[in-house]
Amino acid sequence: MRIDFHVHTNSSIDSTIDPKALARKSQELGIVPAIADHNSISSHAAMRALKAPFIPAEEIFTDHGDLIGLYVNELIPKKTPFLEAIDKIHSQGGLACLPHMFDHGRSGKHAAEADAAKVDIVEVFNARCMRKEYNEKAAAFAKKHGLPGAAGSDSHFFFEFGRTYAVLPDFDISNPSALLRTLKTQNTKLVTRKAPFFVRGTTTIVAMTRKLSRALRRTPPQAIGANVDAKSI
Repeated sequence: MRIDFHVHTNSSIDSTIDPKALARKSQELGIVPAIADHNSISSHAAMRALKAPFIPAEEIFTDHGDLIGLYVNELIPKKTPFLEAIDKIHSQGGLACLPHMFDHGRSGKHAAEADAAKVDIVEVFNARCMRKEYNEKAAAFAKKHGLPGAAGSDSHFFFEFGRTYAVLPDFDISNPSALLRTLKTQNTKLVTRKAPFFVRGTTTIVAMTRKLSRALRRTPPQAIGANVDAKSI
């Protein structure tokens, strides 16, 4: 079984991936995506309607960086404290996965080691980590604390999906406990390919463009031309 533990759709402000296209490609490649949009679970309904295998997830921006909740079906609010977010994930029967924990340019200030070690899974390879040492440090952290590792493409653009994933023995994909048990058998193979260097900057442009578009849609038409002298038209 192939799983990409970290995939975004256009429900994330900085992603352009259409769920229909993702569902089609995931079935063609035989890769199950964990749909982990930024502070959103909106795309889950679309994936279920398409009857496409996936793991419902959310990438939550906590007070100490990002945290992925696997198998969550209720939204966990942005800026939820790190340890509280782990508790909320577990209360839904889900698994807490720590993504790109040493890539400080994205996660911000990460949790203290003792707190970070309370997660269930560590993303030991994130395809968008531009520096090799970030993933190496995550792998060392996982090994030190006896935590299973996973790989995520962190796809925000369609072409990124299918390049990075984990290969696991078959198990019941709908069962979080079965996933965790399977990861802990250490029979997992990680297929890892770095994303092109330009994707990070392009993602930022997408987010800024969409934010600007939303702001303009919220601005009343009269406000846009409020300072225009009618006689000058």
